[in-house]
Amino acid sequence: MNIMSLMREIALRKKRRILLVEGEDDRLIKAAAISASAGLSVPVLLGNKKNILKKAGKFGIVLDGADIMEHIPTEKDVEELVSIRKHKGMTAVKAREMLNDPNAYAALQLRRGIVDGAIGGFKFSTAEWMRPVLQIIGTDKNTTLVTAVCFLVVGERVLFFSDTDFVIKPGHKELAQIAVNAARFVNSLGIVPKVALLSYSTHGSGDNPVLKDIHEALELVRASCPSLVIDGEIQFDAAYSPESAERKCPGSPLKGEANVFIFPEITVGNVLIHALTQLTNFEFFGTFPVGLAKPVINGGRSSGVDKIVNAITACAMQANIGIKARK
Repeated sequence: MNIMSLMREIALRKKRRILLVEGEDDRLIKAAAISASAGLSVPVLLGNKKNILKKAGKFGIVLDGADIMEHIPTEKDVEELVSIRKHKGMTAVKAREMLNDPNAYAALQLRRGIVDGAIGGFKFSTAEWMRPVLQIIGTDKNTTLVTAVCFLVVGERVLFFSDTDFVIKPGHKELAQIAVNAARFVNSLGIVPKVALLSYSTHGSGDNPVLKDIHEALELVRASCPSLVIDGEIQFDAAYSPESAERKCPGSPLKGEANVFIFPEITVGNVLIHALTQLTNFEFFGTFPVGLAKPVINGGRSSGVDKIVNAITACAMQANIGIKARK
């Protein structure tokens, strides 16, 4: 079973309500109709109902099986947000102002269980979408670090990458947690993770203080997850290609078959992922924030309808398997 078939199979187990924050966007309306008609979810479009239905009619779209949620904050919403953020000095006045932002309003509806998952970031920036998510939904009780995992389908291989969005300059402890979060995410899909801690050198072929963090992260992961197949520091080709592995690191447990790639810092990961999505035809899924208390996906502003449908399916899948980061 390929990854898309697997995601669909998991999403179909129980139909989940997935909130689409930018619900008046043409792409989101089209994607919602496709997902609903396939029975993969109950897409919930956040926005003005009249505007959404008018656009759907213009495109000849019937939104049977989908739902529309008006962005109308109530006093109950205000009270709940004050309660959640009281320790940060939240007042009713500040809460009303914050809830005028559809990202914050969506995050609160997800926290309350009105919906099962939420997707944003198709018009808003990552910061605009994820900041209220982190403030309102928060992390899973067993972790303090939220990391991002995305993945690409390359031929018969599914490749997972982290961290691409959250941890700006990870030290060895953060690198270790990024690796563990990603491995557990992959494992939750029924795929055996093989983790590569990427660098510009392989097994000491370079000399740089950054390598110390990678080596210490490797020790931490091996101590906490002794059965996990992991290696580092290692170059991408040596982690990905059996031929390169044989030449550069014949003793590596990865044997050139890594499927989880951990970047040494966020710039490398973010630039590479954006480049791959623009320059190749690889099927892209992401971004999955791992470590949050609820299922959330951060989309991409350049995403087309097909990628948004995939994101809805992925979020429904995430809701059905309860992906959470564990220490």
